[in-house]
Amino acid sequence: MKTMFKPLGLAAAVAAVSAGYAGVANAQTTQSIGQLGDLGIIPYYTVEGNWVTGVHIINSSDLTQVVKLRLRRAPDSADALDFNLIMSPKDEWTGFIDDSTGDLVFATDDNTCTAPIREDGRFPMPFIFREGAEEGYIEVIGMGSAADNTAIAYAAKHVAGVPRDCGAVASNFFANGVASTTKGIVDNANSVQAVADVSQYSTSVGSVCTPAATPANAGIPGVCNNTYTDAENGLKVSYFFRDATAGTEMGNNAVHIADFSADPWMSNQETGLFSGDVYGFDFPDLDGGPWVGADFGATLRGTYNNLRDGAVLGVASVLNDWSVASARNVSTDWVVTLPGQYTMIDYITWAAGAGLDFDNCATLNDPNTAGDDSIAACDFRDIPVTAAITLYDREEGEIVPEDGDLVISPAPPSERNELILPYEVNVIQWTDGTQDPVLPSSYATTVDPSVLGEFGWASLAVSSTDDWTQVVCQFKGVDDTTWDNAPTLAPNASQAPLCVSATGGVPMVGFVAWQRSFPSNPDANYGRLVEHSFTSGATTAP
Repeated sequence: MKTMFKPLGLAAAVAAVSAGYAGVANAQTTQSIGQLGDLGIIPYYTVEGNWVTGVHIINSSDLTQVVKLRLRRAPDSADALDFNLIMSPKDEWTGFIDDSTGDLVFATDDNTCTAPIREDGRFPMPFIFREGAEEGYIEVIGMGSAADNTAIAYAAKHVAGVPRDCGAVASNFFANGVASTTKGIVDNANSVQAVADVSQYSTSVGSVCTPAATPANAGIPGVCNNTYTDAENGLKVSYFFRDATAGTEMGNNAVHIADFSADPWMSNQETGLFSGDVYGFDFPDLDGGPWVGADFGATLRGTYNNLRDGAVLGVASVLNDWSVASARNVSTDWVVTLPGQYTMIDYITWAAGAGLDFDNCATLNDPNTAGDDSIAACDFRDIPVTAAITLYDREEGEIVPEDGDLVISPAPPSERNELILPYEVNVIQWTDGTQDPVLPSSYATTVDPSVLGEFGWASLAVSSTDDWTQVVCQFKGVDDTTWDNAPTLAPNASQAPLCVSATGGVPMVGFVAWQRSFPSNPDANYGRLVEHSFTSGATTAP
């Protein structure tokens, strides 16, 4: 069993932190280096070996924030686990990911309201995408802000360290809410909250609260309407990894994106796309909010190409340092994550033709595969990404890729100076064969740079696969509330995918994990994370 631990203590408060997000509501989406944002991407989580992963989220704003917290598994970024945090102003939430009980669980001892509510603070990963989800990355997305004079803000506010009424808060996130009558999400900017004491809310908040008057609210004394604005750039997200057995801990800030959201992106936490619900828990994601409006989604969707911009996450190359100093027990692993690739899957074809298996998407309509000639391909992702590798020592020496100079495994014949990054989360283990990796991984490839010595740096020039054209896929339906034929999701003419060309560069985030160990004195082991540097791809997106 893994050695357990208590999450890191409260982060130090920073005076006048609101200056980081004030006055930028209409600015272009940007990577917010050293700043705050309405989107945080944690490049990697892991429970492999003895590792656990911790997460800290701070709402530095003066408004109550609804935040989507989602784990996406490493091979294909399938949504493995998600839930909502409802954070009152200046609140901080902490949790950790662990599998010591046999289940993969996101656990917290925090009092902040969540939807759904878990009395024990444990959120076990559902089985559907559990396989292979010991590693992945995390999205932290601001869904919307609620002013202090709303019912949800009143109920979520801590009094003596405990929110007033998390049950009332959670009632906002059922499906099919109806203004003034039925609890739940009404649309992307409105929800209805069930309340036990209408008179208390009516005198304490500015929300419109009314007694229950319909059978739909049987047993509920009353309801209050809540209205949301876009999420403020007030989120501060950080993470850490800890191997308590080895005594090693390392951490960093998440990658923060400012002005990702221009609108509130509220969605329910009861049903999702598998149930035919286009307002459900699958949203918001890295392509935007729920599918709203007569144009079926165009109003709130279409943000992923903004992230691919060279000023945000789109890159042409990635660089960092490496070390294989085995005599000093130094190891380095790179994590290279390509967030949002799931937005480049045609989900209608995937659900109906690929059998809900992401691996099948690339084999559909394959002339060499019998039985699928009538089914279109559904995979238009950047991966597998080719990374042309250039290695340097610390004295400007560069490897000339000749036979015998460099061993990279796995690699196609005669392409000894290239890596193939086949997953959405990739771990590159730098080793001469004598070191243990820093991060034991099922999604690893190895590089032996020892022909140059014990340490140096590397640059990877990255490019998308040329086996297909990269596009960002959406879908359309006969109305703006459901998929046709849900939940079977059988394709028909009214559900033709709405695919647009992917612009910008390959989106990437990541870091080098550096560790030094002392076998005779494990208590002296230490490590650190250093973010990658990137050169950008295209600099503008539509």
